[in-house]
Amino acid sequence: MFRRDGVAVSFLNAYQPIVDVINGSVYAYESLVRGSLGQSPMSVFKSVPRALTSPLDQAIREASINRAVALGIDTRLTLNISSECLISEEQHTLKTLEHARSVGFPVEKLIFEISESDVIHGIPRLVDVLHKINSAGATLALVDFGAGYAGLNSLIDVNPDIIKLDMYLIRDIHRSGPRQATIRALIALSEELGIEIIAEGVETIEEYDFLRSSGVELYQGYLFAKPGLCELPQPQLLLENPVPSAV
Repeated sequence: MFRRDGVAVSFLNAYQPIVDVINGSVYAYESLVRGSLGQSPMSVFKSVPRALTSPLDQAIREASINRAVALGIDTRLTLNISSECLISEEQHTLKTLEHARSVGFPVEKLIFEISESDVIHGIPRLVDVLHKINSAGATLALVDFGAGYAGLNSLIDVNPDIIKLDMYLIRDIHRSGPRQATIRALIALSEELGIEIIAEGVETIEEYDFLRSSGVELYQGYLFAKPGLCELPQPQLLLENPVPSAV
């Protein structure tokens, strides 16, 4: 529950695994926000005044870390953050790092996700805050990559550790020559730059088969597991070296 200036907002944290199919393990859990009845993120923010958006965003990140720790997370944790929050409320972002330390969650296991659509080329302020986060030991991920917003400029400006391929590129990729060519080019570019790739929104075995044959090792999507409300769901499919279930 978030309370500030007479505003009260209920929310829940959901988690979706990102799978490393080479090690047969969970690479990270992405934290997602839901309404108190499982509604979309929009339902959480729609009634909040603009002035309270960043404090609410911060409260959601702190709650996500708290619950993940309580659930016994032993992987990385991915947190979403908007460029507006980064630029206008830098202190909230840096407080996330402080909060993680205070509850015993290693900053080195935090991944901050910023959407390619949020990257505005040539804004030093945004890049400066991102570099502060990275310098503290956290990982930076550029998501929705390939959606056609900032393009290659975002790679140059943000210099991310990870890119998450946009779901538009993933959908039915086994049937689309142009998508296949684009993915292969992005994989080659990422290898050259030392950037990890996550295929997001993978829903079918056919999509997975093409991506796997192209060298992608990290996956997220309904094919593996749906987001779990207040739980860390275990993926059920396509672990090449499955971890034995606990007895």
